[in-house]
Amino acid sequence: MYRIIYGLIIFFEIIEYIIIVDVILSWLLLFGIRFRPKILADLIDPFYNFIRKNLPSSFGPFDFTPIILILVLTFIRGLIITFFLK
Repeated sequence: MYRIIYGLIIFFEIIEYIIIVDVILSWLLLFGIRFRPKILADLIDPFYNFIRKNLPSSFGPFDFTPIILILVLTFIRGLIITFFLK
């Protein structure tokens, strides 16, 4: 049971790191560099699309989807640690 829980926690952490890499790569567009590996898009876009579908789009040019996704993953990871590992 603990291996499944630790595996889930590690999965959430890996997704968070992938989100951070995706955000950093999106900043490269400011310098005219278009680099976003397909595997990165395939992993993260389903999560982004789910949040964007439920998020109001009145924030102008700002995309808060990565921040919200990291907060949700951190919250879920905290719940798992609190309820299953204590």
